[in-house]
Amino acid sequence: MVTSALDILYLALAIAAIVLTVFIAITLAYVIFILRDASKVISDVEEVVDRVNKIIVTPFKFIETITSYVKPFINKVIKKK
Repeated sequence: MVTSALDILYLALAIAAIVLTVFIAITLAYVIFILRDASKVISDVEEVVDRVNKIIVTPFKFIETITSYVKPFINKVIKKK
């Protein structure tokens, strides 16, 4: 099987290529798992942001709109006093 130094070199290169391929496959699997988890976290954060927008920001915008309509009347009452 192994008859010369060149055969040993080819065998070493083949083993190195196999080890490198396995390492890259495992690394790729871990990266996929990490990205999947990150996607879930981002989805949860988007849901929380939507809730905050719905519960806090929208009422403040409504109050701001109402005050912009009522402000001229309040200014007139203050000027009369």
